[in-house]
Amino acid sequence: MLSTLKVKSAKPEARAYKLADSGGLYLLVQPNGSKLWRYKFRVCGTEGLKALGAFPEIGLAEARGLHTDARKLVVQGINPIQARRDEKIVQAQDQLERINGVFATVVADWNVATAADLKPSTVRQRKREIDNDLLPTLKSRQIGSITRLELTALLKGVEKRAPEVARNLRNHLWGVFEYAIDSGLIENNPVPPVRVMKKRNQKNHPALSDKQIGDFLRTLDNSGRINEETRIAMVLVLLTACRKAEVIEGRWDEVDLAGAQWEIPASRMKAKRAHWIPLPPQAVALLTRLRELVPADREYLFPNRVDPRRPMANRSLNALMERLGLSGIGTPHGMRASFSTYFNSIGGNIDVIEHCLAHVPANAVRAAYNRHAYQDERRAMLQQWADYLDRLRQERPSSEHESVTPVKKTEKTPKLAAKPKAGRVLIDAI
Repeated sequence: MLSTLKVKSAKPEARAYKLADSGGLYLLVQPNGSKLWRYKFRVCGTEGLKALGAFPEIGLAEARGLHTDARKLVVQGINPIQARRDEKIVQAQDQLERINGVFATVVADWNVATAADLKPSTVRQRKREIDNDLLPTLKSRQIGSITRLELTALLKGVEKRAPEVARNLRNHLWGVFEYAIDSGLIENNPVPPVRVMKKRNQKNHPALSDKQIGDFLRTLDNSGRINEETRIAMVLVLLTACRKAEVIEGRWDEVDLAGAQWEIPASRMKAKRAHWIPLPPQAVALLTRLRELVPADREYLFPNRVDPRRPMANRSLNALMERLGLSGIGTPHGMRASFSTYFNSIGGNIDVIEHCLAHVPANAVRAAYNRHAYQDERRAMLQQWADYLDRLRQERPSSEHESVTPVKKTEKTPKLAAKPKAGRVLIDAI
Protein backbone atom coordinates (compact mmCIF):
# COMPACT_ATOMS: atom_id res chain seq x y z
CA MET A 1 0.00 0.00 0.00
CA LEU A 2 1.02 3.57 -0.60
CA SER A 3 2.31 6.03 1.98
CA THR A 4 2.18 9.82 1.82
CA LEU A 5 5.97 9.91 1.61
CA LYS A 6 5.97 7.52 -1.34
CA VAL A 7 3.32 9.59 -3.11
CA LYS A 8 5.24 12.82 -2.57
CA SER A 9 8.57 11.35 -3.70
CA ALA A 10 7.21 9.77 -6.92
CA LYS A 11 9.11 11.31 -9.87
CA PRO A 12 7.77 11.68 -13.43
CA GLU A 13 9.20 9.44 -16.10
CA ALA A 14 9.14 9.41 -19.89
CA ARG A 15 5.93 7.37 -19.81
CA ALA A 16 3.04 7.48 -17.36
CA TYR A 17 3.10 4.81 -14.66
CA LYS A 18 0.89 3.59 -11.80
CA LEU A 19 1.52 3.23 -8.08
CA ALA A 20 -1.04 0.76 -6.71
CA ASP A 21 -2.69 1.12 -3.28
CA SER A 22 -5.45 -1.47 -2.75
CA GLY A 23 -8.86 -2.49 -4.03
CA GLY A 24 -8.33 -0.98 -7.46
CA LEU A 25 -7.14 2.42 -6.15
CA TYR A 26 -3.90 3.69 -7.67
CA LEU A 27 -1.93 6.87 -8.33
CA LEU A 28 -1.21 7.69 -11.99
CA VAL A 29 2.02 9.65 -12.36
CA GLN A 30 2.09 11.58 -15.64
CA PRO A 31 5.23 12.60 -17.60
CA ASN A 32 4.39 16.26 -16.89
CA GLY A 33 4.58 15.58 -13.13
CA SER A 34 0.85 15.56 -12.33
CA LYS A 35 -0.32 12.82 -9.96
CA LEU A 36 -3.89 11.60 -10.44
CA TRP A 37 -5.99 9.29 -8.25
CA ARG A 38 -7.86 6.62 -10.16
CA TYR A 39 -10.19 3.78 -9.17
CA LYS A 40 -10.46 0.82 -11.53
CA PHE A 41 -13.60 -1.25 -11.00
CA ARG A 42 -15.87 -3.77 -12.70
CA VAL A 43 -19.69 -3.82 -12.53
CA CYS A 44 -21.65 -6.65 -14.15
CA GLY A 45 -18.62 -7.63 -16.18
CA THR A 46 -18.04 -4.12 -17.49
CA GLU A 47 -14.82 -2.38 -16.57
CA GLY A 48 -14.85 1.24 -15.48
CA LEU A 49 -12.38 3.90 -14.36
CA LYS A 50 -13.36 6.65 -11.95
CA ALA A 51 -11.28 9.80 -11.44
CA LEU A 52 -10.96 10.76 -7.76
CA GLY A 53 -8.93 13.96 -8.06
CA ALA A 54 -5.31 15.03 -8.13
CA PHE A 55 -2.54 15.04 -5.54
CA PRO A 56 -1.80 17.15 -3.47
CA GLU A 57 -5.30 18.73 -3.58
CA ILE A 58 -6.62 15.27 -2.66
CA GLY A 59 -4.37 13.61 -0.11
CA LEU A 60 -3.91 9.89 0.39
CA ALA A 61 -6.42 9.65 3.25
CA GLU A 62 -9.09 11.56 1.36
CA ALA A 63 -8.50 9.52 -1.79
CA ARG A 64 -9.02 6.34 0.21
CA GLY A 65 -12.25 7.77 1.62
CA LEU A 66 -13.57 8.55 -1.88
CA HIS A 67 -12.45 5.11 -3.00
CA THR A 68 -14.34 3.47 -0.12
CA ASP A 69 -17.56 5.34 -1.00
CA ALA A 70 -17.27 4.30 -4.64
CA ARG A 71 -16.55 0.68 -3.73
CA LYS A 72 -19.75 0.53 -1.64
CA LEU A 73 -21.72 1.41 -4.77
CA VAL A 74 -19.85 -1.19 -6.83
CA VAL A 75 -20.65 -3.88 -4.25
CA GLN A 76 -24.33 -3.00 -4.75
CA GLY A 77 -23.95 -3.32 -8.51
CA ILE A 78 -24.09 0.44 -9.06
CA ASN A 79 -21.70 2.18 -11.39
CA PRO A 80 -20.22 5.04 -9.32
CA ILE A 81 -19.66 7.15 -12.43
CA GLN A 82 -23.31 6.86 -13.42
CA ALA A 83 -24.39 7.49 -9.83
CA ARG A 84 -22.49 10.77 -9.85
CA ARG A 85 -24.09 11.74 -13.16
CA ASP A 86 -27.54 10.97 -11.72
CA GLU A 87 -26.76 13.06 -8.65
CA LYS A 88 -25.83 16.01 -10.84
CA ILE A 89 -29.09 15.63 -12.76
CA VAL A 90 -31.10 15.70 -9.52
CA GLN A 91 -29.20 18.76 -8.34
CA ALA A 92 -29.86 20.47 -11.66
CA GLN A 93 -33.56 19.64 -11.38
CA ASP A 94 -33.68 21.02 -7.84
CA GLN A 95 -32.00 24.20 -9.00
CA LEU A 96 -34.42 24.44 -11.90
CA GLU A 97 -37.35 24.09 -9.51
CA ARG A 98 -35.93 26.86 -7.35
CA ILE A 99 -35.56 29.09 -10.35
CA ASN A 100 -39.04 28.28 -11.61
CA GLY A 101 -40.54 28.71 -8.12
CA VAL A 102 -42.27 25.49 -7.10
CA PHE A 103 -44.43 26.34 -4.07
CA ALA A 104 -42.89 23.73 -1.74
CA THR A 105 -39.38 24.95 -2.52
CA VAL A 106 -40.29 28.58 -1.93
CA VAL A 107 -41.89 27.62 1.39
CA ALA A 108 -38.72 25.77 2.41
CA ASP A 109 -36.54 28.77 1.56
CA TRP A 110 -38.93 31.13 3.38
CA ASN A 111 -38.80 28.91 6.46
CA VAL A 112 -35.01 29.02 6.52
CA ALA A 113 -35.03 32.80 6.10
CA THR A 114 -37.55 33.50 8.87
CA ALA A 115 -37.38 30.70 11.46
CA ALA A 116 -34.34 32.06 13.33
CA ASP A 117 -36.36 34.93 14.84
CA LEU A 118 -39.18 32.68 16.07
CA LYS A 119 -39.64 30.49 19.11
CA PRO A 120 -39.15 26.75 18.41
CA SER A 121 -42.78 26.11 19.39
CA THR A 122 -43.95 28.70 16.84
CA VAL A 123 -41.80 27.13 14.12
CA ARG A 124 -43.25 23.69 14.89
CA GLN A 125 -46.83 24.98 14.84
CA ARG A 126 -46.26 26.83 11.55
CA LYS A 127 -44.76 23.73 9.91
CA ARG A 128 -47.63 21.56 11.13
CA GLU A 129 -50.27 23.91 9.74
CA ILE A 130 -48.52 24.30 6.37
CA ASP A 131 -47.87 20.54 6.04
CA ASN A 132 -51.48 19.68 6.86
CA ASP A 133 -53.41 22.27 4.88
CA LEU A 134 -51.22 23.91 2.22
CA LEU A 135 -48.69 21.44 0.86
CA PRO A 136 -51.14 18.64 -0.02
CA THR A 137 -52.81 21.01 -2.51
CA LEU A 138 -50.06 23.44 -3.54
CA LYS A 139 -46.82 21.51 -3.09
CA SER A 140 -45.94 20.98 -6.77
CA ARG A 141 -47.58 24.09 -8.13
CA GLN A 142 -45.57 26.89 -9.72
CA ILE A 143 -45.97 29.79 -7.31
CA GLY A 144 -46.73 32.19 -10.13
CA SER A 145 -49.71 30.12 -11.27
CA ILE A 146 -51.54 30.19 -7.92
CA THR A 147 -54.54 32.55 -7.97
CA ARG A 148 -56.34 34.57 -5.33
CA LEU A 149 -59.59 32.75 -6.08
CA GLU A 150 -58.18 29.32 -5.24
CA LEU A 151 -56.39 30.60 -2.12
CA THR A 152 -59.68 32.09 -0.92
CA ALA A 153 -61.45 28.79 -1.50
CA LEU A 154 -58.71 26.89 0.33
CA LEU A 155 -58.81 29.22 3.34
CA LYS A 156 -62.60 29.16 3.48
CA GLY A 157 -62.52 25.38 3.52
CA VAL A 158 -60.13 25.32 6.48
CA GLU A 159 -62.12 28.06 8.23
CA LYS A 160 -65.18 25.81 8.46
CA ARG A 161 -63.11 23.33 10.46
CA ALA A 162 -60.69 25.57 12.35
CA PRO A 163 -61.13 29.36 12.04
CA GLU A 164 -57.95 30.21 13.96
CA VAL A 165 -55.85 27.87 11.83
CA ALA A 166 -57.28 29.50 8.71
CA ARG A 167 -56.19 32.93 9.95
CA ASN A 168 -52.72 31.57 10.66
CA LEU A 169 -52.53 30.02 7.19
CA ARG A 170 -53.40 33.33 5.60
CA ASN A 171 -50.54 34.96 7.49
CA HIS A 172 -48.16 32.17 6.42
CA LEU A 173 -49.24 32.52 2.79
CA TRP A 174 -48.76 36.26 2.89
CA GLY A 175 -45.20 35.81 4.13
CA VAL A 176 -44.40 33.12 1.53
CA PHE A 177 -45.66 35.20 -1.40
CA GLU A 178 -43.93 38.35 -0.14
CA TYR A 179 -40.71 36.31 0.00
CA ALA A 180 -41.34 35.14 -3.57
CA ILE A 181 -41.76 38.77 -4.65
CA ASP A 182 -38.51 39.75 -2.94
CA SER A 183 -36.82 36.80 -4.69
CA GLY A 184 -37.95 38.00 -8.10
CA LEU A 185 -40.21 34.99 -8.76
CA ILE A 186 -43.50 36.91 -8.96
CA GLU A 187 -44.62 40.53 -9.07
CA ASN A 188 -47.94 40.50 -7.19
CA ASN A 189 -49.20 38.89 -3.98
CA PRO A 190 -52.40 36.88 -4.66
CA VAL A 191 -53.20 36.23 -0.98
CA PRO A 192 -56.74 37.48 -0.22
CA PRO A 193 -57.22 40.38 2.22
CA VAL A 194 -58.19 39.86 5.85
CA ARG A 195 -61.78 40.85 5.11
CA VAL A 196 -62.47 37.47 3.47
CA MET A 197 -62.04 35.81 6.87
CA LYS A 198 -64.78 35.79 9.48
CA LYS A 199 -64.26 38.20 12.32
CA ARG A 200 -63.00 36.73 15.55
CA ASN A 201 -65.58 36.23 18.25
CA GLN A 202 -63.04 37.63 20.66
CA LYS A 203 -63.90 38.24 24.28
CA ASN A 204 -62.01 40.49 26.61
CA HIS A 205 -60.21 38.88 29.51
CA PRO A 206 -62.56 39.06 32.51
CA ALA A 207 -61.33 41.49 35.15
CA LEU A 208 -62.05 41.53 38.87
CA SER A 209 -63.97 44.37 40.48
CA ASP A 210 -62.50 46.48 43.30
CA LYS A 211 -64.17 44.34 45.95
CA GLN A 212 -63.07 41.12 44.27
CA ILE A 213 -59.46 42.32 44.06
CA GLY A 214 -59.51 43.09 47.78
CA ASP A 215 -61.00 39.69 48.59
CA PHE A 216 -58.52 38.00 46.27
CA LEU A 217 -55.51 39.70 47.89
CA ARG A 218 -56.72 38.80 51.37
CA THR A 219 -57.14 35.19 50.31
CA LEU A 220 -53.63 35.12 48.90
CA ASP A 221 -52.25 36.58 52.12
CA ASN A 222 -54.22 34.41 54.52
CA SER A 223 -54.12 30.97 52.91
CA GLY A 224 -51.19 28.95 54.13
CA ARG A 225 -51.78 26.30 51.46
CA ILE A 226 -50.89 28.47 48.47
CA ASN A 227 -47.32 27.97 47.24
CA GLU A 228 -45.31 31.05 48.24
CA GLU A 229 -43.60 31.49 44.86
CA THR A 230 -46.96 31.24 43.07
CA ARG A 231 -48.47 33.81 45.43
CA ILE A 232 -45.60 36.22 44.82
CA ALA A 233 -45.92 35.79 41.05
CA MET A 234 -49.64 36.53 41.20
CA VAL A 235 -49.20 39.69 43.29
CA LEU A 236 -46.35 40.88 41.03
CA VAL A 237 -48.66 40.60 38.02
CA LEU A 238 -51.01 42.94 39.85
CA LEU A 239 -48.35 45.37 41.09
CA THR A 240 -46.43 45.73 37.81
CA ALA A 241 -49.40 45.68 35.37
CA CYS A 242 -47.28 43.32 33.25
CA ARG A 243 -48.49 40.44 31.16
CA LYS A 244 -48.43 37.08 32.89
CA ALA A 245 -45.64 35.66 30.71
CA GLU A 246 -43.49 38.74 31.26
CA VAL A 247 -43.56 38.07 34.99
CA ILE A 248 -43.33 34.29 35.25
CA GLU A 249 -40.58 34.10 32.60
CA GLY A 250 -38.58 36.86 34.30
CA ARG A 251 -34.86 36.40 34.93
CA TRP A 252 -32.83 37.60 37.86
CA ASP A 253 -30.36 39.45 35.63
CA GLU A 254 -33.22 41.72 34.51
CA VAL A 255 -34.01 42.93 38.04
CA ASP A 256 -32.17 45.69 39.90
CA LEU A 257 -33.45 45.56 43.47
CA ALA A 258 -31.10 48.30 44.66
CA GLY A 259 -32.35 50.62 41.93
CA ALA A 260 -35.97 49.45 42.37
CA GLN A 261 -36.39 48.73 38.66
CA TRP A 262 -36.89 45.86 36.25
CA GLU A 263 -35.98 46.01 32.58
CA ILE A 264 -37.43 43.31 30.32
CA PRO A 265 -35.50 42.87 27.03
CA ALA A 266 -37.22 43.29 23.69
CA SER A 267 -36.93 39.56 22.95
CA ARG A 268 -39.43 38.78 25.73
CA MET A 269 -41.92 41.51 24.93
CA LYS A 270 -45.00 41.13 22.74
CA ALA A 271 -44.18 44.29 20.77
CA LYS A 272 -40.44 43.43 20.62
CA ARG A 273 -39.54 46.65 22.46
CA ALA A 274 -37.67 46.64 25.77
CA HIS A 275 -39.89 47.54 28.73
CA TRP A 276 -38.75 49.41 31.86
CA ILE A 277 -40.72 48.89 35.07
CA PRO A 278 -40.22 51.09 38.15
CA LEU A 279 -40.73 48.92 41.23
CA PRO A 280 -42.67 50.31 44.20
CA PRO A 281 -41.45 49.23 47.67
CA GLN A 282 -44.20 46.59 47.80
CA ALA A 283 -42.78 44.90 44.68
CA VAL A 284 -39.19 45.21 45.93
CA ALA A 285 -40.25 43.51 49.17
CA LEU A 286 -41.84 40.65 47.24
CA LEU A 287 -38.76 40.15 45.07
CA THR A 288 -36.48 40.31 48.11
CA ARG A 289 -38.54 37.56 49.72
CA LEU A 290 -38.46 35.59 46.46
CA ARG A 291 -34.68 35.87 46.35
CA GLU A 292 -34.59 34.07 49.73
CA LEU A 293 -36.77 31.26 48.38
CA VAL A 294 -35.10 30.66 45.00
CA PRO A 295 -31.63 29.01 44.94
CA ALA A 296 -28.89 31.44 43.93
CA ASP A 297 -27.92 29.40 40.86
CA ARG A 298 -31.38 29.64 39.26
CA GLU A 299 -31.75 31.78 36.14
CA TYR A 300 -35.48 32.36 36.42
CA LEU A 301 -37.39 34.25 39.09
CA PHE A 302 -39.91 31.44 39.15
CA PRO A 303 -38.18 28.17 38.18
CA ASN A 304 -40.36 25.29 37.07
CA ARG A 305 -40.69 22.72 39.85
CA VAL A 306 -40.10 19.78 37.51
CA ASP A 307 -37.31 21.32 35.41
CA PRO A 308 -35.69 24.40 37.02
CA ARG A 309 -34.06 25.23 33.68
CA ARG A 310 -37.50 26.35 32.50
CA PRO A 311 -39.82 28.98 34.02
CA MET A 312 -43.04 28.34 35.91
CA ALA A 313 -45.75 26.59 33.88
CA ASN A 314 -47.82 29.06 31.88
CA ARG A 315 -51.11 27.85 33.35
CA SER A 316 -50.05 28.08 37.01
CA LEU A 317 -51.58 31.49 37.76
CA ASN A 318 -54.77 30.76 35.81
CA ALA A 319 -55.09 27.49 37.73
CA LEU A 320 -54.66 29.36 41.01
CA MET A 321 -57.54 31.73 40.21
CA GLU A 322 -59.72 28.86 39.05
CA ARG A 323 -59.06 26.92 42.27
CA LEU A 324 -60.14 30.01 44.20
CA GLY A 325 -63.50 29.99 42.39
CA LEU A 326 -62.72 32.80 39.95
CA SER A 327 -63.06 30.83 36.70
CA GLY A 328 -64.87 33.06 34.19
CA ILE A 329 -64.73 35.96 36.65
CA GLY A 330 -61.10 37.02 36.43
CA THR A 331 -57.79 36.09 34.80
CA PRO A 332 -54.17 37.15 35.36
CA HIS A 333 -54.29 39.14 32.11
CA GLY A 334 -57.46 40.83 33.28
CA MET A 335 -55.42 42.53 36.03
CA ARG A 336 -54.03 44.85 33.33
CA ALA A 337 -57.57 45.85 32.45
CA SER A 338 -58.22 46.63 36.12
CA PHE A 339 -55.14 48.86 36.16
CA SER A 340 -56.15 50.67 32.97
CA THR A 341 -59.80 51.06 34.00
CA TYR A 342 -58.87 52.50 37.37
CA PHE A 343 -56.48 55.16 36.10
CA ASN A 344 -58.66 56.09 33.13
CA SER A 345 -61.63 56.49 35.50
CA ILE A 346 -59.73 59.02 37.65
CA GLY A 347 -58.32 60.95 34.69
CA GLY A 348 -54.79 59.55 34.61
CA ASN A 349 -52.40 60.60 31.84
CA ILE A 350 -53.20 58.27 28.95
CA ASP A 351 -49.58 58.27 27.70
CA VAL A 352 -48.28 57.27 31.12
CA ILE A 353 -50.91 54.52 31.38
CA GLU A 354 -49.97 53.16 27.95
CA HIS A 355 -46.26 53.19 28.78
CA CYS A 356 -46.93 51.31 32.03
CA LEU A 357 -48.83 48.70 29.99
CA ALA A 358 -46.00 48.53 27.41
CA HIS A 359 -48.37 49.46 24.60
CA VAL A 360 -46.64 50.78 21.48
CA PRO A 361 -47.89 54.27 20.50
CA ALA A 362 -49.63 54.33 17.12
CA ASN A 363 -47.47 57.22 15.95
CA ALA A 364 -44.16 55.87 14.57
CA VAL A 365 -42.19 58.85 15.85
CA ARG A 366 -43.59 58.52 19.34
CA ALA A 367 -42.92 54.76 19.24
CA ALA A 368 -39.23 55.49 18.78
CA TYR A 369 -39.03 57.43 22.05
CA ASN A 370 -36.71 56.16 24.76
CA ARG A 371 -38.18 53.28 26.73
CA HIS A 372 -37.68 55.36 29.91
CA ALA A 373 -40.09 58.06 28.69
CA TYR A 374 -42.30 59.41 31.51
CA GLN A 375 -39.96 57.78 34.00
CA ASP A 376 -40.99 59.86 37.02
CA GLU A 377 -44.67 59.76 36.11
CA ARG A 378 -44.63 55.97 35.66
CA ARG A 379 -42.90 55.47 39.00
CA ALA A 380 -45.50 57.67 40.68
CA MET A 381 -48.39 55.87 38.93
CA LEU A 382 -47.21 52.38 39.87
CA GLN A 383 -46.63 53.56 43.44
CA GLN A 384 -50.17 54.97 43.55
CA TRP A 385 -51.46 51.66 42.16
CA ALA A 386 -49.55 49.65 44.78
CA ASP A 387 -50.93 51.84 47.57
CA TYR A 388 -54.42 51.51 46.14
CA LEU A 389 -54.10 47.71 46.15
CA ASP A 390 -52.99 47.91 49.79
CA ARG A 391 -56.16 49.80 50.61
CA LEU A 392 -58.30 47.21 48.82
CA ARG A 393 -56.49 44.51 50.76
CA GLN A 394 -57.08 46.21 54.11
CA GLU A 395 -60.58 47.64 53.69
CA ARG A 396 -63.54 45.78 52.26
CA PRO A 397 -65.24 48.22 49.83
CA SER A 398 -68.75 49.26 50.76
CA SER A 399 -70.05 48.60 47.22
CA GLU A 400 -69.18 46.94 43.96
CA HIS A 401 -68.63 50.34 42.26
CA GLU A 402 -65.46 50.36 40.16
CA SER A 403 -64.42 53.99 40.65
CA VAL A 404 -62.82 54.39 44.04
CA THR A 405 -60.98 57.54 45.11
CA PRO A 406 -57.25 56.78 44.79
CA VAL A 407 -55.08 56.72 47.88
CA LYS A 408 -52.14 59.13 47.81
CA LYS A 409 -50.31 57.59 50.71
CA THR A 410 -50.67 54.70 53.11
CA GLU A 411 -49.22 54.80 56.56
CA LYS A 412 -47.86 51.29 56.48
CA THR A 413 -47.40 48.57 53.90
CA PRO A 414 -49.00 45.34 55.10
CA LYS A 415 -46.92 42.26 55.67
CA LEU A 416 -46.36 40.09 52.64
CA ALA A 417 -47.93 37.03 54.19
CA ALA A 418 -50.08 36.47 57.23
CA LYS A 419 -50.87 33.35 59.15
CA PRO A 420 -54.12 31.64 58.17
CA LYS A 421 -57.06 33.01 60.09
CA ALA A 422 -59.25 30.66 62.03
CA GLY A 423 -62.27 29.47 60.10
CA ARG A 424 -60.86 30.28 56.66
CA VAL A 425 -61.14 27.46 54.14
CA LEU A 426 -57.67 26.35 52.97
CA ILE A 427 -57.10 25.47 49.32
CA ASP A 428 -54.69 22.87 47.99
CA ALA A 429 -51.21 24.09 47.10
CA ILE A 430 -51.00 25.40 43.54
